[in-house]
Amino acid sequence: MENHKNNITKTASADMARGTVVKLDASDASKVAACSAADSDAIGVVLDDVSGGDNVAVALLGVANHTVEAVAAGAIAAGAKVCLAASGKVAAYPAATSSAQNVVFVGIALTSAYADGNVVEIAHRAPTPDTVAAVAG
Repeated sequence: MENHKNNITKTASADMARGTVVKLDASDASKVAACSAADSDAIGVVLDDVSGGDNVAVALLGVANHTVEAVAAGAIAAGAKVCLAASGKVAAYPAATSSAQNVVFVGIALTSAYADGNVVEIAHRAPTPDTVAAVAG
């Protein structure tokens, strides 16, 4: 059995950009796959661009002793709480609406992202399911 300090090496299940948030592949735990917005089982962030089938280093969320850069799904202000978004990206916490929203909190943005596909540095934490309460109306 291996012990890992900050990062692990896994096989990419598909092509992924550096900064993609990943989880263990459901069909093969030796592989990682990009997370969806609801994946509270995210394990980390890939540290390099990778082609499917190749090995990649994954910084472990909440464990790695360094910040990580993640791909943003849209604009994120420095200091904003960030949560998982589709395709292994991160997004700013959503504003409250007329209905409650479930999110997976993964950290605080240390830099800003201005658009989808930008990279944002985050102070990460273990993925934590959270609910953005509905606005009383």
